[in-house]
Amino acid sequence: MKKNKGYLFIIVVLIIVVGILVGRHYLKNKKVEITNEEPKATKTADTVSPTITFDETIPQIVVKGTEFKTIAKATDDIDGDLTTEIIADNVDTSILGEQDVLLKVSDKSGNNTEKTQKIIVREELTSGLPVTMYHFFYDDVKYFKQDNNWLNINDFDKQLNFLREENFYFPTWEEVEDYLDGKIKLPSKSVVLTCDDGDNSFFDLAVPVMEKYKIPVTSFVITDWYGHRYNPELEYVVWESHSASMHKSGANGKGVMVNWSKAQIVEDLKSSSTILGGANVFCYPFGHYNDTAIEALKEADYKMAFTVEGGRIKPGMNKYKLPRVRVTAGNSLEYFKKSVS
Repeated sequence: MKKNKGYLFIIVVLIIVVGILVGRHYLKNKKVEITNEEPKATKTADTVSPTITFDETIPQIVVKGTEFKTIAKATDDIDGDLTTEIIADNVDTSILGEQDVLLKVSDKSGNNTEKTQKIIVREELTSGLPVTMYHFFYDDVKYFKQDNNWLNINDFDKQLNFLREENFYFPTWEEVEDYLDGKIKLPSKSVVLTCDDGDNSFFDLAVPVMEKYKIPVTSFVITDWYGHRYNPELEYVVWESHSASMHKSGANGKGVMVNWSKAQIVEDLKSSSTILGGANVFCYPFGHYNDTAIEALKEADYKMAFTVEGGRIKPGMNKYKLPRVRVTAGNSLEYFKKSVS
């Protein structure tokens, strides 16, 4: 019996010794593992202020008595987009003329930025919105005048120079639609520039002038002819449709748009829109349209359409029968000024 107890004692001691050795081995390896861990990075304090950006060469135009919403953008290296956090100080849209508005923005770390923006407060547009209609351009080097639809590129330069010097406002198509629906007011000296067809002379001659003065022009493109010129990187070109293949005569001597079925027109309209990255404003080929054409435009999700009839657009007008102001060769700069002012 005593002998068995002795064996039991020895076994217990061995178990204890093995446990101690295993424990020491584990702690030794654990210590090495902890020692080899990468030191945790110390969090650096955010000391970089956000930035406020806008084109400082062009004042923002505001309608008298309306709420001011800056076109400036604000970004921060950590917090990202802070545009909605911009606060406009010392602005009063009840006073006509130029003002310096103080823009302020802060990031989450309390870093502040201030920047002054120039605005011009104007009366509301009451005479209707002029939408111009250009066609082609010539320079007597690569392109030559063929009829009065061809405008000398130097005349185009003078016209855009006038618009920029007078700080004209160039509403987007979304703003034009809201203006027609009576949802917004536009400032006086507002104009939309459009050019039909989208031929090579527009891209080769007119676009550099547009970029020079930073003035947008809508190109109503015939996509079967000039759709290959579509380039979304052209900042001042707004791409809209003049049809895919409807710029041709039909059986009755009028454009095929008033000869085709609604299904045919819808297919053409959708094809053109796809090529142009989502067009939804239209210009009737030859100015020809009928009720079927208008129904097709609505079904293809086009919001507005322009005729070749003269005049300015005003709130409440039929958005599928809109007039324009034609610009042709032979008209003086003074004539142009009166037509858009």
